[in-house]
Amino acid sequence: MKAAGALLILLALQALPGIAWGEIEDSKPFVKIVRLAGEVRIERGGAEPVTAKEGDKLYQGDVLSVDEDAKVQLAFPGNTLVLLKEGSVLSLGELAPAARTRSSLTAGHLIANLKDALSPGSTFEVETPSALAVVRGTVFEIEIDELEEEDEKPTVHFYGHQGEVEVVFAEEVLRLGPCVHILLEAGKLPQILEHSRKLNEILQMFDPEYWEEKAKEEVEQEIRKRLPDLF
Repeated sequence: MKAAGALLILLALQALPGIAWGEIEDSKPFVKIVRLAGEVRIERGGAEPVTAKEGDKLYQGDVLSVDEDAKVQLAFPGNTLVLLKEGSVLSLGELAPAARTRSSLTAGHLIANLKDALSPGSTFEVETPSALAVVRGTVFEIEIDELEEEDEKPTVHFYGHQGEVEVVFAEEVLRLGPCVHILLEAGKLPQILEHSRKLNEILQMFDPEYWEEKAKEEVEQEIRKRLPDLF
């Protein structure tokens, strides 16, 4: 009886005027690929990874992998922009804009730009192999060093640029503010350092003109490789 009832509901939804299955899918929270350069792949539901393209929508459970010499810019719910650099692997967890948005960075380099303050009670969280970053409105970076041996735990760097991030490490909350660099190495106490990375240079990476210039440079480099006699 339950199966028959579910079937009737599905048939009724299909019969409703003006409602398409794509619209039902789009009613779920999603992350959109705004820009990309190079090879970026999406893995969904254990299926073979597919090549990503601009405008693709990502949902809870999807895994995004960024190949060598590639990068991708994502738009999360709540006007949050994320840039993933080469070698990054990001898994999308919870996508609840009014409560918690959570993803997991297992490799690579992530830059987050929360352009608008989140609503009260909501957070933007990024989990890493060493710690969890909990954010409510800021600009920050997470960089994971490449592993020399598979069994070891990677070194993770957190860089603060604007606002404040709570870095939860071994039940301890570390504060990441502007110009602060938190270094987490396996088997060692956290190191609170300073960094000299410039906020304006970080924000520039989210500018469309920056991507256009990079695209031109990549085309010129490819032409030089293929037709060296012309230069």
